[in-house]
Amino acid sequence: MPLISLGATRRGDYAGCVSEQPTSVSNPHPATRRRQVSGLARLGMVLFVIGLVAVAVILVLFATGTTELPLWVNLLAMLAPVGFGLGLLGVYSEARAARRAGAARRNAAATTAEASSPTVTG
Repeated sequence: MPLISLGATRRGDYAGCVSEQPTSVSNPHPATRRRQVSGLARLGMVLFVIGLVAVAVILVLFATGTTELPLWVNLLAMLAPVGFGLGLLGVYSEARAARRAGAARRNAAATTAEASSPTVTG
C-alpha cells in the first residue's frame, strides 16, 4: 500500500502564513493549591487499609486450612468498617466546612459590592 503524500513535507512547503518561532502557550488553568485532607479522613483511610489487610490475612488462613483464628486478627478485621465510617465523617465535615467558607466569601463579596456602589438619594 503506497503512502499518500499531501505535498507539505518540509517546513518551507506550506503556502500559508506560519511563524518560524513557536509561540509559548500559557496554561489557562494555573495549578491550584491542593486541598489538605482532614485528620479524621486520613485516620479513617489508615484504619480501613489495616482492616482490609486483616481481612486478606483471614482469607489466606482459611484457604490454608486454619479454622481457629486468634481474636486479635478478627478484631483487626473490624477496623475496615470503622475506618470507612470515620473516613466518611471526615469527608462530610470537610464538605460542610468548605460550604461554610464559600458562603462566608459570597457574603463578604456581596457586602463589599453594596458598600462600594453609589447610593442614589432623592
